Amino acid sequence: MTDAVTIGNALAHGAGLINKRDAKLFLSHLTGYSVDGVVLNERNEIPPEKYAMYLEYIKRRQTGEPLQYIIGKWEFMGLPFITDKRALIPRPETELLVEEAFAFIKKISAEEERPIRALDVCTGSGCIAIALACLLRENLEIVATDISPAALSLARENAEKNTPAPEKITFIETDLLEGVDGDFDIIISNPPYITSGEMATLSPTVRDHEPHLALDGGADGLDIYRRLIPQCKKALRTGGALFLEIGSPEVWDLMEKSGFENINLLHDYAEIERIVTGVKPNV
Repeated sequence: MTDAVTIGNALAHGAGLINKRDAKLFLSHLTGYSVDGVVLNERNEIPPEKYAMYLEYIKRRQTGEPLQYIIGKWEFMGLPFITDKRALIPRPETELLVEEAFAFIKKISAEEERPIRALDVCTGSGCIAIALACLLRENLEIVATDISPAALSLARENAEKNTPAPEKITFIETDLLEGVDGDFDIIISNPPYITSGEMATLSPTVRDHEPHLALDGGADGLDIYRRLIPQCKKALRTGGALFLEIGSPEVWDLMEKSGFENINLLHDYAEIERIVTGVKPNV
């Protein structure tokens, strides 16, 4: 068994092999200290079994495996999500999509004396549907779809972990909206939107470890949107809204061609065009 070493020595060793931020996060996960607490408690010893795990984490990180998959969890909207290779890692830009959807749902729920129906397409880890279920605990019915049975199994685990009433989310294995009953007030989706050409240029951490099914959007990154947007138009109630995370502002044109109105293009925290929203008109 490896002799116990101090947290400070472990951090110095890790920082020489991987970046210091990741080394701190590994130590935070293993010791239970906050990231700042790792530094504040650097003179404390890390137990041998924890240090052995830390060294294994470093080896895995050196191969390019995402930190989030190694520690098996990541925070999204303040909630702890299980993370592994079954689905994409929840990303901070998607939190903006949830915030915008939440604001819309709150508005219509104040006007309607009935449960609001929401649909999350390409749910992946389930982070969007689950975050909304936690933010809006009453008067909300959520359906979440994905073509990947592996992703859905992870989404169900995350629902059990995070939602007080996981049964309020109905998970369906299907291709986009195929076989899903319509009449939704809001549809939200973060579909694959990386172009096939860009896939090869992604960082090895993403390209070699995260599921390509959830990344590759075809030659121009719009393959899924061309199918998804018309399906959503049919499935939405009059006045219902579609919220999409995007990789290209050309999604605006697809929304317009499908007859959506009040189309808005929103930027993320890095000022990148990231979300398109539109409303189904009264026609």
